[in-house]
Amino acid sequence: MSKGLSGVRADQKHSYRSLEHCANQIRGYLGLAPDKALNVLDLFEHLDAISIKLRDGTVIPFRGGVVSLENSEGYTRYDRQKNVIEILASEQTYCWLEIGHPRGAYFVAHEIGHCVLHTDQLVRLAQMPTDQQAAFHRGQEDHKPFEDTEWQANAFASALLMPAQGLRGLEEKHGELTVALIAKQFGVSEEAATYRLELFRNRRSDLLS
Repeated sequence: MSKGLSGVRADQKHSYRSLEHCANQIRGYLGLAPDKALNVLDLFEHLDAISIKLRDGTVIPFRGGVVSLENSEGYTRYDRQKNVIEILASEQTYCWLEIGHPRGAYFVAHEIGHCVLHTDQLVRLAQMPTDQQAAFHRGQEDHKPFEDTEWQANAFASALLMPAQGLRGLEEKHGELTVALIAKQFGVSEEAATYRLELFRNRRSDLLS
């Protein structure tokens, strides 16, 4: 696997532009203006109002839940028996959501990325025995960042939380974009805002097209 990549090869390749479009579609579905922060606690608690359609036409609803985890913020899985995609947050992560901590917001946005971008893979993974699931994660051949499931989910999360159209609106209103302004407007960490601002400056035309 390529250095620095932590996911597996995704079914589909995605560029920053395509991920921006995917995130814009989700914000549109939620009725959220580009300059508004995502209410991640409300979204997490009402995931059952959202569903996704597979390529074969099967509709799978989402669901959120809280589980006891020690070394993980949470994860996403497909439950075959209930036919739902679950975003399961650790107790700590849910506390972050309740107090508006940026890590909670990024967790939800990242996991929604997996739900939206990697639905078919989540379903296939759930059909494998546990030992084969482990082998699936270990046995991936080298691939590029835009093919990596974790890279895609991270880029999607940034776009969902801090849409390029919203950044442009802030820039027009304030004359200049700053890390502090972005972090305050969208309820994200300064680290996330720094990365997003750099990307926006370098790929402005792609993200806004």
